[in-house]
Amino acid sequence: MSKIKAVTIHAGHNPRGKIACGASDYIDESTEARLIVKKVKALLKKNGIKVYDCTVNNGTSQNDVLKKICAKCNSKTRDVDISIHFNSATHQAKKDKRTTGTEVWVKSTAGVRGALADRICYNISVVGFKNRGIKTTDNLYFLNHTSKPAILIEVCFVSDPDDASLYKKHKDDVARAIANAIISYK
Repeated sequence: MSKIKAVTIHAGHNPRGKIACGASDYIDESTEARLIVKKVKALLKKNGIKVYDCTVNNGTSQNDVLKKICAKCNSKTRDVDISIHFNSATHQAKKDKRTTGTEVWVKSTAGVRGALADRICYNISVVGFKNRGIKTTDNLYFLNHTSKPAILIEVCFVSDPDDASLYKKHKDDVARAIANAIISYK
């Protein structure tokens, strides 16, 4: 039985076609983040974990989206806050049989943040993505403005055709990788 009883989860940007809608290249961050949120939410609920979807669809700027997400998260009784993103770098024109990979951002690796981040990176890497590991920062709004431990997952790179191809084949596996890290947290 997981020590985590309740979580907030959200896609980190406005919907596609609106301001602050995230990265788009081989895959669209906004669309895919919402899909992963939906899948993870269903898996967690099925396993008895309370889930609040704090995705925002009406932000007037990226800062407004972030403020609204944090306000929604902070209004809920939960153990951890989870933000789903897809990373982007310079457009990679051709496949090279290597993924750029997955990483999880946290403010600190102490406690649940570090344990979940490590497990999520590992679980997603088992799907076939390079494990870029845990990254720490004090410069991400979401990580600094929630009152509970927060993690920001960069599932893979939208700008890497190898990442996009692997992700498209394994969306369910990615969602299971995230959910299983939460479900198995002791």
